[in-house]
Amino acid sequence: MRLLSKLGLDKTRGQIFVGFIVMMIIVLSLTVSSLYYLLSKVQKENAALYIDEIAEQVSGRLESLLSEINVLTLQLAMDERIQEQLADELQGEATTYDEKMQLRKILIDKTAYSETIREIELFSEENSLYPIVEQNISGRVGERYIQEANDVNQVGAINWIGHDPQNPEDLLAIRRIKLEKLDYRNGGYLVIRIKPSLIEFISKDVAKAKGSIMRLLDADGNEISLTRTISAPASLHSSDEDEINKEEYVTVQRQIKATDWQLEIMIQKTALTENIHFLQDVLIWASILSIIVFAVLSYYLSLLITSPIKRLTRVMQKGKGGNPQENPDLYFNREVNLLNVKYNQMVREINYLIKSVYEKELIKSKSEIKALHSQIHPHFLFNTLDSLYWAHIRKGEDELAQMVIRLADLFRYSIQSNGEDGFVTVAEELEQVKRYVYIMKIRWHERLQVKIHDHPAVHKLKIPKLTIQPLIENAIVHGIEPLESGGIIELTIREQDGVASFIIADNGVGMSAGRLAEVRERLQNDMNVEFMSSGKGIGMFNVSKLIQFHYGADYGIQIDSRPNKGTVVEVRIPAVQEEVDLDEHTGDISRR
Repeated sequence: MRLLSKLGLDKTRGQIFVGFIVMMIIVLSLTVSSLYYLLSKVQKENAALYIDEIAEQVSGRLESLLSEINVLTLQLAMDERIQEQLADELQGEATTYDEKMQLRKILIDKTAYSETIREIELFSEENSLYPIVEQNISGRVGERYIQEANDVNQVGAINWIGHDPQNPEDLLAIRRIKLEKLDYRNGGYLVIRIKPSLIEFISKDVAKAKGSIMRLLDADGNEISLTRTISAPASLHSSDEDEINKEEYVTVQRQIKATDWQLEIMIQKTALTENIHFLQDVLIWASILSIIVFAVLSYYLSLLITSPIKRLTRVMQKGKGGNPQENPDLYFNREVNLLNVKYNQMVREINYLIKSVYEKELIKSKSEIKALHSQIHPHFLFNTLDSLYWAHIRKGEDELAQMVIRLADLFRYSIQSNGEDGFVTVAEELEQVKRYVYIMKIRWHERLQVKIHDHPAVHKLKIPKLTIQPLIENAIVHGIEPLESGGIIELTIREQDGVASFIIADNGVGMSAGRLAEVRERLQNDMNVEFMSSGKGIGMFNVSKLIQFHYGADYGIQIDSRPNKGTVVEVRIPAVQEEVDLDEHTGDISRR
């Protein structure tokens, strides 16, 4: 018991650890054994398929080369000059030296089209036309192959002989030439000498397995070519086949369709199973590594119970800025999950309280502004502006007089209260915009252009006072003023799908992506205690929230901007509005 206690096996954590390790060893042993058996089987099957692919590659490439030789020699057999010269020979007219030189040029030119043909020789029935030697066809290839070439079943096809008796390194083939103008009588023969490269491609252009032997045999079983890879026996010929234990090899044979040749590929079985031994080592080491990793993971399994609590704590810490958020995660631990549910309920209640406080602070700000309005006595200001107006009229300065009267109207609209709830009609707000634009155009002259696309159908809708005019002012001050050449501002009013939109677009300097993201976040964040307590008054943000409190979250202010392209600000209100009542004492909002 003391030993178990020292090892920690008397505790649940130690017992779980040891139990997991034992189970892991048993499962891995069964899994590795099964995988080794199955993968070994698959490896051998894949090796067999690989050998077949090699055989197909070799035979296909060889047949392609043979087909190329067949086409070139057939063109020579049908060449008009060769046909005429053989016809003359057949009719007893001997070929002169110059004519043989011409035939030589034809044969050499055609040979140049093939990398495998070394030389093409031309024989009449009696003697050699090229090369110019004293030899007939039977002396060149033997009677057996002449008879095979004359076989009626051959019909002028190539007859493969094998190694050239005069040039053992080369292969030899013969083709009978039929004379078309003489009713396809036998006219002569083409003897084709093939370079060893016809066979050497097996070791150069074709993928091959380690320890493989490739042999090409003719119709009589004689070896035409032999290639070996590394670790193959040093020699293997028809005469010493007994030196090879064929039980150690996997042999695949393919018949070459264009000839009676046979391709034979032998691959050592040890080469095929080499990867299987490597796979065995990989599985063993993978098992050892898995046990080590699993042991570490098992040891720390008991610590995983704290991770959900840590994640929940991080979510709670995000609410330090006054904007607590709910945690949408679900946990496998019932107790932690219940704690998360209670936390989310608390967040919802806090957010509700923050929103209530925000509404009261907003109403309080509005009440303070109304109280400020009531304390201001602008009679002196308006009387002074009125005096300036008449002074300019008497001097005949009509433009300045109009500017003064519009400035007075601008101040009167901004200072005086036009309603109990701080809302005015769209028509009243547009008049304020036109007064402001008139004054700014006198100051800016041609540098500023303001276009208003009106929509009279929305003139009676309610909108917070000083919503559009400050946005026009922002566009001028922050967008157009930094430009030397000035710019254009367009105010577009439209109604679509039950929404009235007021779009202020300028072609000014715009704003950076970071600044735009900051403004958008500020517009979207409906509960920011830090901002509400900063005492910055009612700006674009508060106007947007005021619209949303009155008309819903689908409305308010949206903004988009690109550097050096301009800024677009859109104010959205419902096209059909209910009457809104605001209790000045309680701050409650009701609709009727």
